[in-house]
Amino acid sequence: MVAFPQSGAYTGLNRVQSKSTMAERLFFALPIGISSQMALIKHQAQLGQLGRVVPAANFHLTLAFLGQVTQKQKEALIERWRDMEVPRLQLVLDRYLHFPKAGVVCLGCEQSPLALTQLAARMRRDAAQHGLHSHRAPFRPHVTLFRGVHQITELPPPAPVTLALSEIQLMRSHRDMGKLIYSPLVRWQAPET
Repeated sequence: MVAFPQSGAYTGLNRVQSKSTMAERLFFALPIGISSQMALIKHQAQLGQLGRVVPAANFHLTLAFLGQVTQKQKEALIERWRDMEVPRLQLVLDRYLHFPKAGVVCLGCEQSPLALTQLAARMRRDAAQHGLHSHRAPFRPHVTLFRGVHQITELPPPAPVTLALSEIQLMRSHRDMGKLIYSPLVRWQAPET
C-alpha cells in the first residue's frame, strides 16, 4: 500500500493534515493506463461534442463510491483495507452506455470478470456497513467519456478497448478553480508475477 501526501508519494499511511470534522468525497477506482487513455480519447473524438468532454487525467473505473468521508472514517477505511489483495486482470470495454439521469456517456461492458465484481461488491458492502454511501444500482464497469448528456441519438458500436488492471486507488474528488479533479490518496498494487 502506498499513500500519497499533498506533493509526491511515499510508502506508509498518509496522515493528511485536515480537521477530523471535514469531509472529503472519496471513492475506490481502477486507474486507466496511458495507452488505454489514448484509445478512449479517440472514442471521444469519433463521437464529437456530445457534452462536456472528460479530461484523460480524470479517466478511471469506479468500484465503489463512498460519499462524504470524515478524516476519522477515512483512517478506519484505510486500516480495514490495508491488506487488500488486488487481482491482475483484463477488462474489455465494448459498448457505449448512456445514463440519462446522471447525464453521462461511457464506454463499458456487459460482463465483468468475477474477481472484479466480487471486489466491488465487498467494497460496497463495507461502505454501507460503516455508514458511508449505500449503493442501489448493480456494479456496471464503465469509464465516463462525456458529462451533461441527457438526450442522445443511437450511438455506433465502438472499437473495443482492453484495460489491463493491476492497481486500485482510493481517490478524492474535489474542485479546483471550477475544474473537477480526482486525486489518488492511497494505492494498492497486484503482486508482480
